[in-house]
Amino acid sequence: MTIPIRAVIWDLDGVIIDSAEEHNISWHRMAQDEGVPFTDEQFYATFGMRNDAIIPLLWGEMSREHIQRMADKKELYYRAAIREKARALPGALELLSALKEAGYAQALASSAPIKNIEVVSEVLGLKTFLTALVSGETVPHGKPAPDVFLKAAQELGIAPSESLVIEDAVHGVEAAHAGGMRCVAVTYGKQTPGLLAAELTVNTLTEMSVEKIKGL
Repeated sequence: MTIPIRAVIWDLDGVIIDSAEEHNISWHRMAQDEGVPFTDEQFYATFGMRNDAIIPLLWGEMSREHIQRMADKKELYYRAAIREKARALPGALELLSALKEAGYAQALASSAPIKNIEVVSEVLGLKTFLTALVSGETVPHGKPAPDVFLKAAQELGIAPSESLVIEDAVHGVEAAHAGGMRCVAVTYGKQTPGLLAAELTVNTLTEMSVEKIKGL
């Protein structure tokens, strides 16, 4: 018999909001300030990774303080942009509301810095629906390791086997499965094999419902 799902753990970027453009602009602005090269190709190749992994990967080894300074500057630019432009993706707020009404515990677990998560939460009113906000900066390993999702389940007080992750990235699907959780992948029409490994795929969250989650 399948164990019923009691908790839903949300990724942020590409699931609740699409702020890829704001992230890209912020990286470009920071790189220009620092006098280092940065391309759109590099952005898309590293999007979703933690800053402390991206910066040395692109620009070589440097001190932890230097990495932090560059990361902080990029995130200041990002938060300024997102305060102006944050919009929920279609179906996200509706599903958050329906899940709360149906009695599911909900958390947000993202690779993003906690300050970014809090800004988006504030602008979109997410704390109405969510019990926990977990940043990948607070765990030892980023996705595809399951650390951030396991911490979210722990904060909700619900077992991983009773938890469902909503993701849009292959590393996120892998992280959910590594943590013993089920996963819904939002594909936006992409037929990426790693996304299709999820228990359920939908083009957008407008296709999701509480009934579909009960069926997992």
